[in-house]
Amino acid sequence: MQIRSLLGALAICLTVYSSAALCEASQEGTIFVGVGKVSTPWFARHKEGIMLGAKENGVKGEYGATTIASQKKQAELVDKFVNRGVSALLVVPNDAASLEDSFKRAKDKGITVITHESPQQVNADFDIELIDNEKFGALLMDEFVKYSKGKKGKYAIYVGSLTVPAHNVWADAAVKRQKEMYPQLEFIDKLPIAENRGVSGKTALSLMKKHPDLVGIISMGSEGLPGIGQALSSKNLKDAITVVGVTTPNDVKEYLKSDYVQEALLWDPAQAARVQTILAKMIADGRKDEIKPGFSLPEFGAPRVDGNTLIFDNPLIITKDNVDNYNF
Repeated sequence: MQIRSLLGALAICLTVYSSAALCEASQEGTIFVGVGKVSTPWFARHKEGIMLGAKENGVKGEYGATTIASQKKQAELVDKFVNRGVSALLVVPNDAASLEDSFKRAKDKGITVITHESPQQVNADFDIELIDNEKFGALLMDEFVKYSKGKKGKYAIYVGSLTVPAHNVWADAAVKRQKEMYPQLEFIDKLPIAENRGVSGKTALSLMKKHPDLVGIISMGSEGLPGIGQALSSKNLKDAITVVGVTTPNDVKEYLKSDYVQEALLWDPAQAARVQTILAKMIADGRKDEIKPGFSLPEFGAPRVDGNTLIFDNPLIITKDNVDNYNF
């Protein structure tokens, strides 16, 4: 096969760039470049997926991320790759609007642009999402009820802020699911604290004191679950409430294993990156017209197509039994 022959001939560049340094790799052949928001474990995992996806598709893979989360620095990094004339940009935008001009220049040069976590991204060929937001919110509620075993009482939801689109869609979908399916539960409030670990923990203890019938908390931001787990652990309140939500495996591992947190739900950025590379290769092979309603990918299924956004339904469920399988 052509891909197999290419695999033997093409080297994979494993350099992660800072905003000030750029790998001067050969421009021969097809080069897919992943660009993350910042150099963190989450984006190290995204990089793994880009490099694996590049290898699987018989192309060169490279990766760039800035040392700090900065819209300006990310745009500058993208512009450097555009000026080099790479084949495809596989980007997780810091800010959708700040990259519109860079993506326009890329497309003018014939560079494919595939984003992730940026639905309806202007000037991208496609954006891919590994979760369907409303289904994800409903799943969070179903998992919460599974672990709380149908217990009657109150629950609260944490979000990062009241203006973070995804968090609030998940929260609203969870509440909708509860009202439709779980009338034994009573919703208290949606609290914009899930990106503050200390406040998340203190608030959990306050809610338990104020509401003796508190069943638990669903958190939609990365710091909520570890914050709640830490607070419950400090008071030895194991099994006092049910705690599920969204965070990364390493941040919550300790509290999953000690049963202060029951479950974390998210998606795997490495798998998202692999989908980005698959789509970029299809476009490189002149198959863009196949990416439309009804198409599917063997490992990922058929996405729901919304404009240029492809919405898969591939949530990742992390428990104490599988948390050691993920290092991000």
